[in-house]
Amino acid sequence: MVLVFMPASLKHFVQLVANVFDSFTAALFIRSHQGDDLHLAAWESLSPYIVPECNIGVAQGLIGWVAREGKRLHVTNFDRDTRTLGIYSRDVDIKAFLAAPLLRSAGVLMVDSKNRYSFPEKKQRIFEDCAIIASDLWFAWKNHRELQFYRRWNKWHHGLSGKIEHLLTGLKELLGLRSGLVAFHERDKNVFMIKATIGLPQEINLEGQCFNVEKGLVGWLLRYRKHLMLSRYGADKHKSYFLWPGEPFDRGPVLIGLFQPIEAGTLVWLLTGDIDLSGWPGGLAELLVFSLDRVINDWRCSGA
Repeated sequence: MVLVFMPASLKHFVQLVANVFDSFTAALFIRSHQGDDLHLAAWESLSPYIVPECNIGVAQGLIGWVAREGKRLHVTNFDRDTRTLGIYSRDVDIKAFLAAPLLRSAGVLMVDSKNRYSFPEKKQRIFEDCAIIASDLWFAWKNHRELQFYRRWNKWHHGLSGKIEHLLTGLKELLGLRSGLVAFHERDKNVFMIKATIGLPQEINLEGQCFNVEKGLVGWLLRYRKHLMLSRYGADKHKSYFLWPGEPFDRGPVLIGLFQPIEAGTLVWLLTGDIDLSGWPGGLAELLVFSLDRVINDWRCSGA
């Protein structure tokens, strides 16, 4: 999963929580873009055995349970191996554990202790308030990032022009990704044609080459006729690829695929790279296709 770059305010807040609760570890988990796991985004700990980039599935272990149920959890006289929490690489022998959900299922805030067997009821209520504050800080920062994206999109949207390779370059720069392609599929054909690529070695030219619609992610988009957005694009190139296994695209964990019907057939836009998705607004794929429709919806294959 792509690392979530947290604002300094949230990191400082987690440090404050650790001090207020005299915890062994205080940690903040944020739900991933795809929504099925939690990423360790900020922490303050006395332990050298924190797993810095750990991901915990929703409903996995105690932290995942809090995310799934949306309820505070207090475990006293903690007697299990702390590796089951998912945040430690070794058993660190804590005595108490406390976690609370963020608002709108955004994540989980947790603390634990090695010097007490439980957290007082008053501290538990205060901790729930801390989770609310963490939520407010997270959503304020996320909304700020989205506003910055909309400003970039507005400039890109009103400046759209040129050939399809120029549009692909502008789309790559808008999204902060690094390689990709545009493919065209004419109605009732069993092949699609590569119209433009970006991020490939200079000596590789795929433009004009045709591929079967049953192959790769381009074929998937054409068959299922829907957009695709992944934050954990598969590392196995033999199972997940644009065109063929071992292709030369410089792939990253983030992938966005756009399905765009035009008068002459269908365009597919595929881009990959490594970017923090927290700045991408909901409905991004539809927004991008809306912009692209302004300049290419009436193209013919030869014009593309």
